[in-house]
Amino acid sequence: MSEIKIVRLQTGEEIIAKCKENKDSVVLKKMAIIIPAGQGRIGLSPFLPYCDIPDEGMTFNKKHVMFIVDPVSEFINEYNTAFGSGLVVPDSGVVGAVPDLKLTT
Repeated sequence: MSEIKIVRLQTGEEIIAKCKENKDSVVLKKMAIIIPAGQGRIGLSPFLPYCDIPDEGMTFNKKHVMFIVDPVSEFINEYNTAFGSGLVVPDSGVVGAVPDLKLTT
């Protein structure tokens, strides 16, 4: 399992980020908001680009988090290319992956 997760907040935003769960909180680093771009496309944009978020990340109380899920490997690769380490993991042939995921950044 990757440390890259998709987190949905109570306010409806879906964020992809490096995620660390604690007892009562979730710490997110290198956050990008997931934006539907129409016609089956998804866009990524920096989360709160007008804020100076510390390198340690941003802490969210778990009561404000609806769910945390693992993204498909293709989406992790797109995130890493645009916002993360730049490393791309080869496809493992996992059933259920979305092969025609179209991402706009």
